[in-house]
Amino acid sequence: MWAAVFVLHLLQGIPEALPLNPIARWEWVFPVVEAIHICGFSLLVGTILILDLRLLGWCLPRQPISVIAKSLAPWIWIGIAIQLTTGPYLFSSDPHEYVQVPAFRNKMLFLALALIFHFTVIRRATQPSRDAASPLWRKPAACVSLGLWLCVVLGGLWIGNL
Repeated sequence: MWAAVFVLHLLQGIPEALPLNPIARWEWVFPVVEAIHICGFSLLVGTILILDLRLLGWCLPRQPISVIAKSLAPWIWIGIAIQLTTGPYLFSSDPHEYVQVPAFRNKMLFLALALIFHFTVIRRATQPSRDAASPLWRKPAACVSLGLWLCVVLGGLWIGNL
C-alpha cells in the first residue's frame, strides 16, 4: 500500500519541489530523447519495410528471404531496444496527458499487434525451410504487417498534433 501511494505521488508530482525526472527539469532533454526515439523507430520500421517488401517480391528478388531476415534481425532488435528505452521515458514526461490522448492509445495497441504479428507470422514466413516454396499466404501477411506498422507511424504522428 505504501509503495502504491509513493508511486502515485511521484506521478502526480509535488508542485513546490524540483522534478526528479530530467525530461521535466530541462527543456532540451525532451527533444533530444524524442529525436533518438524517431531514429530508433525509423530503424525498426525501415528494416521491417525491407523484409515485408521482400515477402511481396518487390525488392531483392535474388536473395533468399531467410538470409535477408537473418541479416536484418540485429537491426530490428536494436530498433526495438531504442523504442523500449526512449518510449517509456517520453511517456514519463506527462503520463496523465498521454493516457488521455486517443492517438497514443491507438499507437500502443497497433504497436503491440505489429510486434506480435512480426514475431509470429512474419518470423514463420521467413524461416529457411520456406525459402524454396512460395506460400501464397506470404504476400497477404506482408500486407497486414505493412498496414499495422503504418497505423503505428500515423498514431505516432498524431500524438504530437492533438
